Amino acid sequence: DAAIQLSAIPLFLLILKLTPVIDLKIERALTVLRRALLAEVLAGNSTDAGLPFSAALALQCFANEYVYFETNDEEISVERLQTQIAELLETNRDVPPVLIIALAAYRPLHRIPWSKKLYDQEWSDEIKAVIKQQITEPLTEISLRSQIQSVTPVKHAVSKSVQAQYEENPYPRWIKTDIKPVNKSIKATLQGAPVHLDLGNFTSPENPEILVAGCGTGQHAISTACRFSNAQVFAVDLSFSSLSYAMRKTNELGLSNIRYAHADIMELKDLGRQFDLIECSGVLHHLHDPIAGWRILVDLLRPGGVLNIGLYSETARMDVVRGRALIAEKQYLPTPTDIRRARRDIVALAEAGNATMEELIHRMSFYTTSECRDLLFHVQEHRFTLPEIRDALKTLKLKFLGFEFPDRNVKRKSQSSFPNKRTLTSLSQWHRFELKNPQTFRSMYQFWCQKK
Repeated sequence: DAAIQLSAIPLFLLILKLTPVIDLKIERALTVLRRALLAEVLAGNSTDAGLPFSAALALQCFANEYVYFETNDEEISVERLQTQIAELLETNRDVPPVLIIALAAYRPLHRIPWSKKLYDQEWSDEIKAVIKQQITEPLTEISLRSQIQSVTPVKHAVSKSVQAQYEENPYPRWIKTDIKPVNKSIKATLQGAPVHLDLGNFTSPENPEILVAGCGTGQHAISTACRFSNAQVFAVDLSFSSLSYAMRKTNELGLSNIRYAHADIMELKDLGRQFDLIECSGVLHHLHDPIAGWRILVDLLRPGGVLNIGLYSETARMDVVRGRALIAEKQYLPTPTDIRRARRDIVALAEAGNATMEELIHRMSFYTTSECRDLLFHVQEHRFTLPEIRDALKTLKLKFLGFEFPDRNVKRKSQSSFPNKRTLTSLSQWHRFELKNPQTFRSMYQFWCQKK
């Protein structure tokens, strides 16, 4: 009955297809429905009537990288289902669509040896969407890997460990992005809403060269390429898996002003070129020496150029620190099975009244495997305070220009604490504000600075 009610809501189906669910109650409902679908399929009681909802569920499970908890009985049942489909294909018999959908709700199809045989059959639109997402697109990414140039080696042990993590879990996984080309210069964009930076006598280049250092799966690079007019974006990352995902999405959007390359920030000092603007968000704090990496980026920036940095806040990530401590205590590994177990433990503690764990389950990153791994299982994480950032800016000879807040409510809340524009660039004032409002930088310190 629940499946029928949900499938009657087109908007809900669309959400399932396009974005990971970030609500614990809905996740639980979908977990139960997935289990029921598997049981019905194996019992031979399923029909094609529920295909629209079941296909949307399979698309959702792939998008969140199968983060939903599964029992031992489910694991055994999935193996039975996989064997059943393989036998049908080997004997050239038709495979009922609902079998494919049920399996796709538990396992990514492209990793199954016989998956390419599914191309040879005629499918409804629902099945075609699942095959496109779970077979065609991953195979496209594999084919794109050979086109990615390596511009630096990866030498340090930490860099190699971080690379291995993102090869297994490209980050972040995304499906749609809200692209709104602004067609403005760097200065006009950063002086306008919602940033409102004072860039002084900065002169915007007509064809800005921009470096995105640590571009992940491309969402950041694509946004930057559309944010500044006539921009040429050079986007680098440690992970070939992330870069191939980025290239596929960029090609789908028809963008031609982004060049992707494989590189380690710690080895970029010999790149032999400079940039007008550099963006490095959520990356430096995963290096073995964040300040050394930051210094390399400053050296790649032209005099007077601007730099966008994103760093974790020590104050705002206490829930993450305690979550990581729990994982270390239980000796969980960064495997899909242990990530699911850790999530189950954290939810149980939250529902038992642990306020810190309750904060943790309200983070968006808790709801997909790659983001949960990045949040709680990362091989390297540094956190900063605003006094530490102030000292780093001084050492690196950078002028602090101001914060950029994804949530405009935060900026509105802070306005009463800053009597004039001058204090908006006072990190000492912001430090006092953060101590009173510890969730201000819950995502990150996202700020702009300028090379003197």
